[in-house]
Amino acid sequence: MGSVATLAIFVNGLVLAQGDQPQSGRSNVPKTQDQATETTVPEGRSAVEFYRDRVRTDEDLWRLPDEGAQYPVDPAERLEPLLEVGDPFLGSGPISPGIKTPTGQMLQPWFLLFGTFRSAFQSFESDDVNTIEWANRLDLHGNLNLSGTERLLFSMRPIDRETGGYTGYNFEPDEDQGWQEDFNARLTQLYFEGDFGEIFPGLDPTDSRAFDVGFSIGRQPVLIQDGLLLNDIIDMVGITRNSLVFEGVSNLRMTGVFGWNHINRGNNDLGDNNNDHAAHLFGLFSEADTAWDNTVALDFVYVDDDRDGNGWYAGAASTQRFGGLNTTFRVTGSIPEGDETPTVGRGVLLLSQLSGTLPGSDSVAYFNTFWNIGRFTSAARSPDQGGPLANLGILYGPVGMGRYGVPLGQPIDDTIGMAIGYQTFLGGIDGQIILELGARTSTKGGRDEGVLGVGARYQRAIGKRHVLRLDSFVAGQEGDEPSYGLRMEWMIKF
Repeated sequence: MGSVATLAIFVNGLVLAQGDQPQSGRSNVPKTQDQATETTVPEGRSAVEFYRDRVRTDEDLWRLPDEGAQYPVDPAERLEPLLEVGDPFLGSGPISPGIKTPTGQMLQPWFLLFGTFRSAFQSFESDDVNTIEWANRLDLHGNLNLSGTERLLFSMRPIDRETGGYTGYNFEPDEDQGWQEDFNARLTQLYFEGDFGEIFPGLDPTDSRAFDVGFSIGRQPVLIQDGLLLNDIIDMVGITRNSLVFEGVSNLRMTGVFGWNHINRGNNDLGDNNNDHAAHLFGLFSEADTAWDNTVALDFVYVDDDRDGNGWYAGAASTQRFGGLNTTFRVTGSIPEGDETPTVGRGVLLLSQLSGTLPGSDSVAYFNTFWNIGRFTSAARSPDQGGPLANLGILYGPVGMGRYGVPLGQPIDDTIGMAIGYQTFLGGIDGQIILELGARTSTKGGRDEGVLGVGARYQRAIGKRHVLRLDSFVAGQEGDEPSYGLRMEWMIKF
């Protein structure tokens, strides 16, 4: 008995001695690790239910504080949209509790009405025909968010059309002089999108199975291969599987689509032949981030059209950085199922885009080139989106309102060309100017189609909702009168 007492006194003294030692390298945080070893903590959705059922106390290590902490800086003033119902968009404060559906999903609906108004005076002269006009465009968007993944969106252009009609005043040519109006109540977009896994959370309570599949249905915009292959607003349904992981691929996204109406075929250089009608479009689109530090895309489209001919379309792209150089390389092709038609050509379009920030500045220089072998045509293009090269540079892109043309927007059959430009900021990030030189020529002998053009664009933000934009260009072919354009636009975002 005496030896046991002596041993107890010795151990107790050793513990007290250790308690008097400096506590360097030891944490004062409660030993949550020890607690976790005593109770198995579930993961995923089960963890939410586990913590929800636990008794809440002031000492509960998993409980979030009830008092809000002061943000370290003064919050920026929030711009309010035209109409807002429900929780404020990008606002602060409590979030509404929501509504639980029979499937177990929590809905927190809110609605936004927002848009952009554009008004421009613009002059465009080509082939000795001068067009001077005051054109206006209003884009209205209504967004009904039901949850973080489900929403219903509609859009309208009530004072103009994609085909060039507008509301405003025409000064030249004289035969069309006078007030122009194109008021309408058409819906340019109306679609619903969501995620099966979020709508039916009970199908996969632990988020471990492949039920996170996105979908959309309705009249919706689709942009494939940066608009080269497809750039239109189509009545369609699409299903997307995201976050697929394979050896050497950190994320793979695959989308299948079926479109049945409102399909504009051709390259917008066909005049009245570019009509939307009941063709059918099938597409399979994929994009992946790889272990080689690049993003690759591979896309296929088939269009079934008894009137204008069936066609197969494909595109591949790779985007990456080489040192300080941003690069994108694309190859797209179109193959008619049978003979060529005005809306389906046989050809391959190669595109290269290089850009980089100049040392010691925020200015950007870019050098973009293309080579069209044969007669490539897009699977579908909206009339206001210009030709396949709309994103090559400002000399190849449309302004999207009125009858102002594309400086270097002629047909690109069997041509090669480039755009080299420089973008710099003036007086901070509120103002910028782009200067660009563009050229294109035929790759077939006996065709003198060389065109050279220069363009400039100046933009400045005024306040928080207004943007002033100035565009100008001069372009010409040797032996012909040059074409030119000048426009001033005021944009209001609300």
